[in-house]
Amino acid sequence: MAGQETSKKKFTEPVSGPELTGPILKPGLQAPSQIMLKGSNPADLAFGAYQRGYYLTALKLALPRAESGDPAAQTLIAELYWKGLGVGLNQKKATKWYEFAAVGGNREAQFAYANILLRGNQVPTNKRLSEKYMREAANAGHHQAQFNMGQIITAKRPTWQGFKQALPFYQAAAEAGIPDAQYALANIYSEAKGVRFNDEQKARIWLERSAQGGFVPAQVDFGIWLANGRGGEKNLTQAREWFYKAAAKGNVIAQNRLARIYAYGLAVERDAIKAGAWHILARRAGFSDSEMDKLFQSLSKIDKKRALEAANQLTKRVKS
Repeated sequence: MAGQETSKKKFTEPVSGPELTGPILKPGLQAPSQIMLKGSNPADLAFGAYQRGYYLTALKLALPRAESGDPAAQTLIAELYWKGLGVGLNQKKATKWYEFAAVGGNREAQFAYANILLRGNQVPTNKRLSEKYMREAANAGHHQAQFNMGQIITAKRPTWQGFKQALPFYQAAAEAGIPDAQYALANIYSEAKGVRFNDEQKARIWLERSAQGGFVPAQVDFGIWLANGRGGEKNLTQAREWFYKAAAKGNVIAQNRLARIYAYGLAVERDAIKAGAWHILARRAGFSDSEMDKLFQSLSKIDKKRALEAANQLTKRVKS
């Protein structure tokens, strides 16, 4: 296939973290069902009020328990203040409650507070303390914290030994369904980072899972692997489908690959108009491809116009 990557093609976004998520807009709690107050059952009144949107009632019921040192109640109150649910938005007060709950061992609060400390939001930046709480949350089974710990470790020590140390965190997060972690594992196994030998079959499995989870870089790379038959059977039809998913989300590499697929008629009927349209989108975003430039310039005046019109229609549908 013209323009295909070589079998040693690097990932479009190698693991280079840390890129931590939360809690700046959505801190801490992975799902409301995870806020369980100590000594309670799922019908706990404070949490039940929170679930139904009775936030002031939830605050009133949780406050006595929070003041007595209950980390889950403290986390619930922090959530209310951080988001301004039923109370005035007060992230400074929320941060104190997250801190209390983090010290008390609540993994959701540890994750939230670790991010607050890292970003210096409401408190001075403290990377050492941030890493401490992120690690505690990860060890307690917080899946996003596990991925973040893998990123923190490999950012500090981007060596084979660093990846070996981070591998258990990536593995746990990947198995829990975190697409970023699945992509990281694919990178680890394809490039033998922290493992003795590269294993492209295993890498392809994790790459596919990450792509299915909606991680755009994985969708692009999985399409390339399918197009090249890397780590498994070659399948240009499926490659085109994955390129389209990523291209529709604004990925310029995928848009360029679609342009080439339609230009050369790879597992699809040749279509100079579609090829030109996807090429225009990728070029507008700054992607350079001299070969596709030449092919586009070779089109007739009317076909260039049709490709431009098609590109303008695609622009309305593509997420930038």
